[in-house]
Amino acid sequence: MKDVGMFEAKTKLSELCDEVHRTGETVLVTRRGKPFVCIVPYREIESAGSPVWEARERYESEYGLDDLPEFPTVHRDPEPLYDPFTSHQTE
Repeated sequence: MKDVGMFEAKTKLSELCDEVHRTGETVLVTRRGKPFVCIVPYREIESAGSPVWEARERYESEYGLDDLPEFPTVHRDPEPLYDPFTSHQTE
């Protein structure tokens, strides 16, 4: 993995991106000598799965859970709405 300082990454960003795309090698950008960000090829990000969804799949396979729980169906007769134009008033 190649290390590049923040100033150099800023001034040569286009060249660094071309190099990462061409070689497939990750570039580590440092700030004041400490790791800050990585520039990685797009295909690595595209093929990587989400850790959250992978964890969910492992949990579901381990416990045999369905996607959604079954909720009981509640049937109610709706009350008629009040309509002031059809109601009859007694005088």
